[in-house]
Formats: sequence, C-alpha cells, structure tokens
Amino acid sequence: MKLLMLCREPRLYSCQRLLQETEKLGYQLDILDPNRFLLRLEQGQFKLYYQFGESYDKNRSKPIEVKDYQGVIGRFGTTSTEMGCNVLRHFESQGVSVLNRAESFQLARDKWQSLLRLNQKNIPIPSTVLTGELYATSESLNQFELPVILKTLSGSQGVGVMLAESRSSAQSLLETLKAAKVNTLQQQFIQESKGQDIRAFVIGNQVVATMQRNGSADEFRANIHRGGTAIKIELTEQEQQIAIQSAQAIGLDVAGVDLIRSKNGLMVIEVNASPGLEMIEKVSEQNIARMMIQSLLKKIK
Repeated sequence: MKLLMLCREPRLYSCQRLLQETEKLGYQLDILDPNRFLLRLEQGQFKLYYQFGESYDKNRSKPIEVKDYQGVIGRFGTTSTEMGCNVLRHFESQGVSVLNRAESFQLARDKWQSLLRLNQKNIPIPSTVLTGELYATSESLNQFELPVILKTLSGSQGVGVMLAESRSSAQSLLETLKAAKVNTLQQQFIQESKGQDIRAFVIGNQVVATMQRNGSADEFRANIHRGGTAIKIELTEQEQQIAIQSAQAIGLDVAGVDLIRSKNGLMVIEVNASPGLEMIEKVSEQNIARMMIQSLLKKIK
C-alpha cells in the first residue's frame, strides 16, 4: 500500500514522524510538494503529474504521472492552501481516502468562516466582529471594551494576531490593514487567559493528547513559535466533548483545537487542520503520528 503526504518541507518534525510511523507499520509514504503538481481534466478522466527539481533548473526532470496511492495526508502551510486543496480534491474525485478533506481544510484556514460554523453549532467562542470595507472603523471599535484582539483571516503560529490596548492603536492598525486590503476580524480579549491557552489534539471522536501553552514574558500569544512553553494538562469530560464537537463541526478527521478558559467557561478560539506534532508528542508522551496513520488506514479499509 502506498500513501502520500502533501508537504512543502519534508524535513519538518511532523513529516518525519509520520514517515517513521508509516514505515514501522510496513507501508510506503511519499512526501510531495503540492505546488509541483499539474492537474489535468480530460473526457471524464483525472490525471496528476509531478515535476521534481526547481523551476529555474534547465535540467529538471520530466513530469511523471502520479497514481496508485490509496491514502493522502495534507500537511501544507497557509501559503499553499489553495493548490494543496486542489490536489486533495483531485484525489477525492478518484475515490482516494484523505485525512482531512479539502473542503474542511479550506474552512479551517478561514478564521471567520470557521468561527461562523462553530457558532452555528452553539460551540462557545469569544465575541467576534467582521466589517465591510465601507463600515466606519471608529464605530466598529465600539463593539468591544479595550484591549481588543485583531486577526487577519488567514495565518498560523500566531502570525497575523495583534493586541491593541488603546483605541488609537486599534484604529490605526485597522485602517492600515484596510488600506492594504487585508481582511481583519476583531475579537473580544479574554483578560484572564492572557498568554495562555490549551491545545487539544483530536483524532476522530477522541481527544488523544492535550497541553497547556504559556506565552513568554510580555507576550499575549501562547504559541510555541512565539517562544512559549508547554505542560501536560487534563481536560474534563465536558471540555473534551467541546474539542471533539469543534473538530466535527469543521469536518476534520484530525484537528488541533485551541481553547481558553474564561470566567464564563471554556471557549474555542481556533481549529487547526494541520496541527504540529513536536511539542504535543513530547509533552503528552503519546505516539500521535502512529494514531494519525492508523486513522487513515482505517478510512482506506
């Protein structure tokens, strides 16, 4: 059985761990960059071609047809979302099993659309606002007490997330982003959770690992890539159910659900379609990579 991972950087910890566990289970896993694919539609047929080597290399290899994969895992970053999802859809159209379908992957990558879906399912989220480009910035800021969180609609690892502590700084940031045509949402700042959040790793209908992330000094974001640290944590049964329901609301087989504990209870701030494995595997001491591969194999069978 041949499996495929769509990833731009095979050397990443998560990709290497998934490769190791696939090989231990006795299967082959190829890692290909979604941006090197050519997709072809012709008379009811779906064909894919892949080109090795850099585009500027005159001696790059001739494209080869990609086929005979039984399962696909998407592990591409935000800059490759569109092409990565197109490749996933191409496989889906041929009946190939994928871990996280393209539709769900794309939904998770849009912060507003994913929050909208969570809200529709009555899953608790911080109050959030999205405005049209002609809506007055000064008026939209009246929706929240300061400070306020500003988030671009796409981004990961804390990139595109800003904390505006004064009205003047919030208005300046929003107007700058609006002028640059960067769609941005405003979100309630939960003071009691400043610099701290919880990552719940969900596979299927189970939370397989959890950790609490703590931001570095003077950092309101808790992301590990922002210099944060992590410790193992236990969630209550109710909190686990919220995490599972969040992943299912977005339609994800595998998800990293980010949670905060507020004075009004647990809230979901984001659902990630391609959560990293390095820190949570080390903190939880769980073999999450193997669980992911086993979940894909189960879908195939």
